[in-house]
Amino acid sequence: MKTAKSTIIIKKKERNKIGHYHTDSWKIAYADFMTIYDGFFLVMWILSISSP
Repeated sequence: MKTAKSTIIIKKKERNKIGHYHTDSWKIAYADFMTIYDGFFLVMWILSISSP
């Protein structure tokens, strides 16, 4: 009885190199926007309390 030797084939997927490293930069911009937004409303709230 002969045994057949099977070969193992490994396929590596090529990743999309365009935009791969900068996909989460919107989170930084959103956090900056929300900080400015909250600061603006804090200043408006303080001005409305201090004014008669």
